[in-house]
Amino acid sequence: MRNATRVSTRVVWALAIGALLIGSTACAKDEFAGPKAEVPETNIKLDLPPVPQFNMPTPYPDGSHPVAEMRLKGNKFLDTEVRVQGYVIWMYDCGTAIRTPDMSDQDLAKLLADEPERCNRPNLYLGDKADDPTDRGIWVVDIPRPPREDEKKVLPKEMLDAWPAVPEFKQGQHVTVTGKWAQKSPEGFANSTGLLVYASMVDLDAPVEEEAPE
Repeated sequence: MRNATRVSTRVVWALAIGALLIGSTACAKDEFAGPKAEVPETNIKLDLPPVPQFNMPTPYPDGSHPVAEMRLKGNKFLDTEVRVQGYVIWMYDCGTAIRTPDMSDQDLAKLLADEPERCNRPNLYLGDKADDPTDRGIWVVDIPRPPREDEKKVLPKEMLDAWPAVPEFKQGQHVTVTGKWAQKSPEGFANSTGLLVYASMVDLDAPVEEEAPE
């Protein structure tokens, strides 16, 4: 009987020590775990805006391409002839480009007359909207210009007679420009993201001529 009592006492002490060890381990874990984050209970639902839909630009019904499509998929069209529809959002002006702050109108006129070669070939930017900034546009280069006075004096008549037609562009004009999509033009313009080497233009703002009845 006494032996049984000793065994029972030992069992009780073993259980007590085990409980103390478990408790101390739990306390240690709680100390290293840090304070628990307080999560406020709320029934408020966040009214998040819908995810915006982004539609990839596609060609117009007439087969011409929007400016955004050329900017996004330009590599696909490299070294091919394309038609791009858009608005003239910027035009190169030689007088503005070479004029200095201290130059008078007379000085500028004399400089343009004496050194016409300082002017670049006409170029412009097209955008999908008339008020687009140039960083959303594409560059149209190598646009024909009228022969200069010095060229008229030295070039043969047959070359002047075969001079390419000079298009009439104006700010905000809605046009379709046909040309070669490239990274460098014959006149030396270059853009790694692509540019349009001019070939022809259709003025979409021009009134449509009705056919005369037969």
